[in-house]
Amino acid sequence: MVVALGTAACKPLPPTVPVPPPPPPTTVPSSATPAGVAPWTILGPSSLSAAQLTAWFNSRPRPSSRPPVPIADLARFYIEEGQREGVAGDRAFIQAVLETGWFSFSTRVPPTFHNFAGIGAVDGGTTASSFPDARSGVRAQIQHLRAYATPGIRTRDFASPIVAERTRQVLAYIAGRADLWSEMGDGNWATDALYAEKIDRLYREAAAHAGVKVK
Repeated sequence: MVVALGTAACKPLPPTVPVPPPPPPTTVPSSATPAGVAPWTILGPSSLSAAQLTAWFNSRPRPSSRPPVPIADLARFYIEEGQREGVAGDRAFIQAVLETGWFSFSTRVPPTFHNFAGIGAVDGGTTASSFPDARSGVRAQIQHLRAYATPGIRTRDFASPIVAERTRQVLAYIAGRADLWSEMGDGNWATDALYAEKIDRLYREAAAHAGVKVK
């Protein structure tokens, strides 16, 4: 082995230049509010009345629409059941419009199921929940939304007996997963990554038709 001698062996090394840390990731968390979507809460009062929701819906004729009861009755059920459970029933109605294709339904979830929010109709599944009448279907959706939005909620906390068995599953595993409509979709309730944006757009349209200013 050759050992270096003299001044060359004592010559200091050049100073180490610190490497800057990498920039933080730019990926937006799935729970963040998507750009342009208002952070409306699932819980809370309605801003639109049943009459305003009905007028907006009727202003957009849909020949394929086949609701099991008149739209005016459905809108009223959403407002009433929403008030019972502390859920914004007007936005739940908008969700139903999106889920059912303006109450056109499908062979998988026909209007006789009174299932307005795809409860139980998971991707790749063959069955969907069925309810005895329209009000029961609306109540099931409202209760399901309350379960999604309320951490620690229990069966006894609901204003009415639980309608959908899947709501009991939500209570057991994912209660409180989403308290904002902007958190819905992309795996929460629906797999559609644009689910929140679609509900937001329809709600703004309904509010504008009623002359109600929203954020």
